[in-house]
Amino acid sequence: MLTLRQEQMDALEQAAVRDFEDRTYAHLQQYFPTHCDMLGRERMVRVIHYGWKQSEGYYLTAECCVRSYIEFMCLLGSHFDTDPLLPWAAEILNDISGDQVARGDLLYDRSWEYIRRLVPDYRNADGTPNTARFVIEMRQLRQEPDAAVRLDAMPAFTRALHERIARVFPAKHGVVGAALTDDVIHGSIATAAGYGIRGTRGLTLFAVLSFVLGSGFHDDLLLPWASAALNDTGAADEKRKVDQLFAGGVDFLRTWWRSPHPHQAQAAGA
Repeated sequence: MLTLRQEQMDALEQAAVRDFEDRTYAHLQQYFPTHCDMLGRERMVRVIHYGWKQSEGYYLTAECCVRSYIEFMCLLGSHFDTDPLLPWAAEILNDISGDQVARGDLLYDRSWEYIRRLVPDYRNADGTPNTARFVIEMRQLRQEPDAAVRLDAMPAFTRALHERIARVFPAKHGVVGAALTDDVIHGSIATAAGYGIRGTRGLTLFAVLSFVLGSGFHDDLLLPWASAALNDTGAADEKRKVDQLFAGGVDFLRTWWRSPHPHQAQAAGA
């Protein structure tokens, strides 16, 4: 009888993990080349392991389901499973009564349906980028004051912020609705305060990025520029921290929106 020593078993397990990393990274290079180019293999492998661990918590263990979960992270944000803007994702993931592949297929269909409905916010009908509204709005945002929003002015501020988001991102606002948009705005204000951000410019920027990139953008493995700016111990004042977040966000969004739409790559590889 063949007996495997523990070190042999460990070596086999490590080899299997490396094989999964290689296969998944090659898949991401094909369908999400911009992510891979911007982050590099080392960080993308960290993303792969994070997605692997998260998917296991939802009893998604088949390789196809784990890889799909990691794809959803690239499309919707690493914390898409708990994002208040995506309640349908949490509902599907937490319904463990059915077959995991069927759940994965349902999540895949719902995710792409959702994404297709958002496309008009940043692409024309022919697929070319159209971010003029966003660029104008970001230029105006840069001129907003850094003074803290007073408590008595907060209701008017949040209403104006909601109207701003609805105007700049009408497709997404129409999909998620007013109530969930308000939830993200109020949640982002509370989260931003934890990073010492309380001014009009900083709170507006934080809320917009939460709405566009996901409510967990501030500690998303796929968005290292955000956590770097927010946790920079050298940025003693709020203005410098917000400047860094602004620069990182604009640079990322320009690159992201100009890159080929992932669904085009999916279709080409089908």
